[in-house]
Amino acid sequence: MNKKLLLISIWFQCLWFLAVMGQQSTQLLLLVCVIATVALSYRYRGLPLSWLFMIACVGVAMDVIHGVTGLFVFSSIPTAGIPLWLALLWVSFAWYAYQMRALLIRFPFAIVCMVGALGAAASYFAGLQLGAVQWPYSNTMTFVIIALEWALVFALIIYSLNVLQKRRHGVKPHETHPS
Repeated sequence: MNKKLLLISIWFQCLWFLAVMGQQSTQLLLLVCVIATVALSYRYRGLPLSWLFMIACVGVAMDVIHGVTGLFVFSSIPTAGIPLWLALLWVSFAWYAYQMRALLIRFPFAIVCMVGALGAAASYFAGLQLGAVQWPYSNTMTFVIIALEWALVFALIIYSLNVLQKRRHGVKPHETHPS
């Protein structure tokens, strides 16, 4: 892993810990950090904001559904839904996925989806262990549901990153090239 990728990964983990450990008490700081991260990446690295917000919206919608269906319960909010810190974490994750794009599209699709799904489900399990979320249903069932959903999220990420890459090289997404 190169130095830049290591620093990006450490920064994402800092944002994750700030969100999950601090929850409501660090939401303002998290908001400032996420806005600064996205703004700097947009300005200096060409982060495509429409892509970032598409991924973040898919994730937020997924977790709102979890809240509405009772798969997740957040003691910090009185109604079904998700807290702001989790929505900000989704923006952070989308930013991180974009930073990791070269790795995500380099390895076999199925492997990336499987490893990403297990890692993401483990992240939610860590949130459970740290008291950021409650899982009213069995841990096994909830973990499996999350992993399956995240496999689809990673499939969307990889597909959309490939589309972005083709557009940057002047290839329309459904255009074929003679071999």
